[in-house]
Amino acid sequence: MNFEPESRPQPDEYAPFYGTYVDLVPEGECLHLLRTQIADLRQLLQVVEEPAASVCHPPYTWTLKQVIGHLIDTERIFADRLHRFATGEQQAQPGMDQDAYVAGMDYERPTLAGLLDELEHLRKANILLIDRLSSEAWNRRGIASGHSVSVRALVWMLVGHIIHHSQIIHQRLGN
Repeated sequence: MNFEPESRPQPDEYAPFYGTYVDLVPEGECLHLLRTQIADLRQLLQVVEEPAASVCHPPYTWTLKQVIGHLIDTERIFADRLHRFATGEQQAQPGMDQDAYVAGMDYERPTLAGLLDELEHLRKANILLIDRLSSEAWNRRGIASGHSVSVRALVWMLVGHIIHHSQIIHQRLGN
């Protein structure tokens, strides 16, 4: 199996519903985007005034702060899986109920900038982890949400998940 991180994961490396995220990552751009997309997200959101970040506009079900909170939650969960599976751990990891996570955390009290800081710190820590993965670790797999997933696919999913939500934020802001 190819361990090159810039090679798109094969469909058998992740559950079909994660294909949406994997497919959004341009070939050869995964590691570059891993390092730059939080700054891009900050730039996208710089036009949002603090009160507006806490307003939910139909048809959307989350405020912009809750969206960033969701990105934080997902970054943590995907990175935890990545870390576990890179070590060779074979204990299956549960799925996540994104709505329960958003409902269970207060994402309205912190500022939007503070939430982006948290996301950036998480991403920086994840980059440090990813940078030290061995070639063997990229191909290791584990079970998450009842499906086999490779470490490489999890890295692509981290990047693709942010792309997915950035596109939605663009639409919300009318860009």
